[in-house]
Amino acid sequence: MFRRDDKLKKGGTARSRTDIVEEARKLRMEREKRRYTERHVIAVQAVVRGHLARLSFQQQLREDVDRKLQDIATLKQMLQKEFILPSSVILPLVSSVLFVAKLRRSKSTTRIDATDATKFEHVVGLLQSNWILSGDSYPAAFGNMSIATLKHVLAGCFQLGSAQTLEFVEALVGCHSTSTRPPSAHTLTVPYQAMIKILTYDTFAPIDQPWWTMPPRLEFTVFMRHALIAAQAVNVSWWRLVLHLVQHAPSPDDKSTILHALLCNILTVPNMRVPPTWLTQLHQLWPALVTVPLDLSRCPPSPIPGIPCSVFLLANGLEILQTSLRSSTTETLPQDLAWISQLLAVIPEESFSLEPLTWMHISTSHSVPVMYPPAVVAQLRIIHLQMRQWCGECFTVNPEGLRRPLSTVVPAPMFPEAATNEDQYGFGYIAQQGSFSILRRFWKKKTQWTTKLMQNLNLFKSERPPRRPSTAQDSPSHVPDVAPFRNAAFTSLVRLCGLFLWRWKSTDKKNSPEMLSFLSFYRSAHGTSLVTTLWTYFQETHDVDATAQSLLLERAAPCDPTACLLLTFALTYNNLLIVLHDNEMHEQGFPLPLAEVERVVVFFKHVLYRRYWLAPRTQTTHPFGEYAVDAATWLLQSLYNRCSRRPFSNVTSWIVKDLDGDDMLESVLNEDPKGQMLLRQMPYLLPYADRVRLFQALLKLERERHQEMAPPCRITIRRGYVLEDGLTKLNAIRRDLKKRVQVHFINEAGTEEVGIDAGGLFKEFWTELSQMAFDPHYGLFQCSDDHLLFPNPMSSQVHSNDTLLFEFLGSILGKALYENIVVQPKFARFFLSKLLGNHNHIHDLPSLDPELYKNLMFLKGYEGNVADLGLSFTIGQDCFGVHKEVDLLPGGSNVGVTNDNRFRYIHLAANYYLNVQIRHQSAAFLAGLSDVVNVRLLHMFNEPELQVLISGSPSAFDVEDLKSATTLTGGYFSQDKRIGWLWKALESFTPSERALFLRFVTSCQRAPILGFHSLHPPFCVQKISIRCDDDKLPSAATCFNTLKLPTYSSYKVLREKLLTAITSGAGFEMT
Repeated sequence: MFRRDDKLKKGGTARSRTDIVEEARKLRMEREKRRYTERHVIAVQAVVRGHLARLSFQQQLREDVDRKLQDIATLKQMLQKEFILPSSVILPLVSSVLFVAKLRRSKSTTRIDATDATKFEHVVGLLQSNWILSGDSYPAAFGNMSIATLKHVLAGCFQLGSAQTLEFVEALVGCHSTSTRPPSAHTLTVPYQAMIKILTYDTFAPIDQPWWTMPPRLEFTVFMRHALIAAQAVNVSWWRLVLHLVQHAPSPDDKSTILHALLCNILTVPNMRVPPTWLTQLHQLWPALVTVPLDLSRCPPSPIPGIPCSVFLLANGLEILQTSLRSSTTETLPQDLAWISQLLAVIPEESFSLEPLTWMHISTSHSVPVMYPPAVVAQLRIIHLQMRQWCGECFTVNPEGLRRPLSTVVPAPMFPEAATNEDQYGFGYIAQQGSFSILRRFWKKKTQWTTKLMQNLNLFKSERPPRRPSTAQDSPSHVPDVAPFRNAAFTSLVRLCGLFLWRWKSTDKKNSPEMLSFLSFYRSAHGTSLVTTLWTYFQETHDVDATAQSLLLERAAPCDPTACLLLTFALTYNNLLIVLHDNEMHEQGFPLPLAEVERVVVFFKHVLYRRYWLAPRTQTTHPFGEYAVDAATWLLQSLYNRCSRRPFSNVTSWIVKDLDGDDMLESVLNEDPKGQMLLRQMPYLLPYADRVRLFQALLKLERERHQEMAPPCRITIRRGYVLEDGLTKLNAIRRDLKKRVQVHFINEAGTEEVGIDAGGLFKEFWTELSQMAFDPHYGLFQCSDDHLLFPNPMSSQVHSNDTLLFEFLGSILGKALYENIVVQPKFARFFLSKLLGNHNHIHDLPSLDPELYKNLMFLKGYEGNVADLGLSFTIGQDCFGVHKEVDLLPGGSNVGVTNDNRFRYIHLAANYYLNVQIRHQSAAFLAGLSDVVNVRLLHMFNEPELQVLISGSPSAFDVEDLKSATTLTGGYFSQDKRIGWLWKALESFTPSERALFLRFVTSCQRAPILGFHSLHPPFCVQKISIRCDDDKLPSAATCFNTLKLPTYSSYKVLREKLLTAITSGAGFEMT
C-alpha cells in the first residue's frame, strides 16, 4: 500500500482518485469492445462457414440428384420400359430438388435457376410418370408423401410455369393434354376430385422464401395471373387447366369459387390474351361468369398503379362479348348489359375521356400522370362498336303488339282564323296581350283570348282520356297477344345508356360525345329513330299523366329504369333537335308526330314544375336524378325555342295554370332561391307579360339605387346632329349611363328649345339615336333578306375603331332596355341568340341567308355522289369586291366534301356564318349591353320575345286598349263628341300613321309591351279651347304623354289637323 502511494507521488503532482477510476473504466470498456468484436467476428465466420458448407452440401445434393436421375434413366433404358419408382427413391429426390432449387428474383419476375429448373422438371416428370402408371392412385404413385410436400411441389410448378410442370398438374386433376381441344365433360374419379379441391381452395407458399419468413400464400389463379402479366407469349397450359377446373368442379359451390377466382384474378389482367382454342369455351362459361357476385375489393392489386382492376375487367369483358355475340344467341344479353353497367358505375371517369389519363398520388402535394395503355383504350372503345348491335337486339318494336300507338293527330290551333301561324297557336297574342297574366285579375277579364286560353289549359288531357296501366282484360280483342318489346333487354340497355350518358357527359370538354351522337342519330333497320322507340316504350309501359304527377325525377338513382329511360330520351332528343330541319319535324313528323311532341312538353312541364317550384328545399336528391332534371330542362327549352319560331302546339301547353304570377314575382324580388331557379330554368311557365313585368320591376329597383340620390347628367343635342352629338356626349358619361340623363335640344335656329325634360325628351332623343346608329349605311350593321339587322362581318374594314363603336351601340340598346324605352331596330334571330349567350346552330341559318340554308339542306339530302359537286372545306367571301377563300378547318382547301364528311361540312359552314365571322362584333356589343343591363335578366326570354322587349309589337296598337287607359283633363269627358272623333280618327289611321301618332305623343312609335295601362305617366287628352279651326294644331307634351287637342268643329277637321300635326315632326314648338 505504501509502495503504491509512492508510485502515485513519483514524478510530480499526485493524481486524484477520480482520474484513476476514469482510467480504469476506459480500460474496462476497451476490453469489452474487443471481446464484443471477437464474438461477432466468430459469428460472421460461422455464418460464412455455414454458407460455404451449405453451398457445398447443396452442390453435393445436386450431384447426388444428377447421379440418381442418371441412374434412373440408365435403368429405364436397359429395361426398355416405364415403371413406378418406389417411394424410397422418389421422395428423397423430391426433398433434395426442393432444397437445392434456388430462386433468383429480378425486378419483373421470379424464376428458378436454369440448371435447377431442369432438375425440378425432371423430378416432376418422374412424379407424373408414377401418377399415370399407378392408375391415378396416390399411395402407389407417391407412397407416404405428405399433402404439404405435394403442395410445395405444386407451388414450384406454378412458379416455374413451364409446359412440363403444368402438364404434371393437369395430370393430377385429370386434364389430358394430348389434344389441343378442350376436354369433354366426363365424370372424374375421387382422386381427381380431391386434387381439384386442393387447387380450388388451398393456397400455396412460394418456394423461394423460408418458412420462418411467413411468405404470403397465393391461390392457383394468382400464380396464373402473375404468369399472364409477365409472359410475352400465351401459355395454353394455364387456360386448359383453369377451364378444366371450372368444367369439372365437383359441386356448384366449387364451381362458383373457381369462377369468382377466374373473374377477379385472371380477367383483371391488362390486355388479357386468350388462346383462340379456348376462347370458345370461355364464351360458353360467360353466362355463368356474369352471374357471379362481383366483389372488386377481393381483386389483387392492379399491375398498373393508378388504374384500378375494374377497368381491365371491363375491357376484357367487352372484348370477350364482342366475339361471343357474333356467334351466340342473345338470351343472356340482359345479364351481360347489367354486368357492364355494374362496372361502368365504378370505373374512373377518365376511362372514356378523349385522353384517358389518371393521376397517381405519391404524397399530399405530389402526383404523377398514368396513361392508359393503348390496348386497354382500344378494348374500352368496343362499347361504341357494340352499341349498334345491342340497339338492334334490345330496341326492337313489334307494332302489332302496341296497345297505345303514337298519335298522328295534329294539335288544333286556338285561333284557326288568325292571319299568321304564330297567332293561330297563341304565340303572336302573347306580346300584345299586356293584361294577360296568370293572376287573380285574370279571372276578372273575360276577353275572347283569355276565355279561349282557359278552355285550352287542359287541352292535352281533353284530347286523350286518362291512362292507367292496362291489364289483359283491358286489351282490345283485335290486338294480338304479343309483346311489343323485349322488356328485360330493353330495360337493361336503357340503364346502361343512362348510366353512360350521366357519367360521361357530353357537356364536359374532356369527354367525347360519340355515344350521345350515335344514340341521337341511331335508326333501326326499319328506319325508326331511337327517340321514337324510347317514347313509344315509355307511353306503352307507363301511365303518362299519372307519372307526370308523381315522378320525383331528382331523387332517381342510376338503377331506376324509368329515370334512365327519360334521361336517355331527353338527351338524345335535344341533341337531335340541333340538326333537325323544321320540315322534318312538322311535315314528316320526325322523330315524333306533333301531337306526341306536345305530349312530351306537357309531361316534362309538370315534372319540372314540381321539381323547381313545389319541391321542399330540404328534400334529398341524387346527382343522377339532378342530371336527368337538367336534361329534361334543356329539352323543353329547345322545344320552346322551336315552338316560338314555328309553333307546333298552343301556348297553353307551356303554361301551368296553378302558378300565380304575383307569387312568382314576389319570390324573385325577395331573392327566394326557389323562384330564381324556376325563372332561370323554366321562364316560359310564366306568360310573357308576367316576365316583362318582372323584368321591369327588377330594373326599377336598379334605377332607384342609381338615380334616386345621384344628380342627373345633362347633355345638349343639336336637332340635325343627333348621332354625332350623341356619340360625343354619351362617350363622356358612358360609365354613368345608369344615372338619369336629361336632354336639351338645340333647334335649327341655334336656340335651346323650351320645355323641361321629365323623360319625354330623353325618350325622343334615344329613339332617334338608336334609329340612326343602327342604320346599315353607317357600316356597322347589315340587313338580311327580311330587312333584319346583324353585325357587319367586315366592319373593321369600314371603321378602324369598330370594337368601340359596337360597345357604344350595345350601351345604347342597354340604356333603352334599362329605361323601358321601345326603340326601332329589329335584329335577326341569330344575333338575338348571341345576345342571350347561346351558340347558334344550323336551324338558325334561315334568319341570315335562307338561300344558303336551302343549299346546305340540298347537300344534306343529296342522294348522288357528293364528291362530284367539287366542294372543299372552304367558303368564299367578298370584301369590297375582293374575293377570298376561308378554310373551315386547317388545310380545308385540300379536303374535299364527300358523302362521309358532308354533315361536318354543313355544320362547319353554318358555324362560320352564324358564330365565327361575327364573334368579335357580338362580344363587343354584348360588353356594351352588359355595362348597363345585367344580361342574365334577358335569359328569361327567347329570341322573338327579346325582340318584342326591344322594339315592341310590330302591329298597330289596339285603340280599345288606349281608350281604356286614357285620362281626360281640361274639361273633356268620355262622352264628349271630340273625344269620340279622336277614337274614330285613330281607328281609321293606317299602322304607319298610328305609329306616327304614338311617336308624336309619347316619343315612341310602338305601344308599351304590357299595354297602355303600363304607360307612365298615363296617356292624357287635354282640352284646348279655340274660336277658329285654324287657330291651332294639336300639340303634345311628350314628357307627360299628353295630347293637347283643340275643340275642332267637325270630325273631318279634327282628323285632318291631327294628321298634319303628327307628320310635321314638331312637338313642343307646334303651339
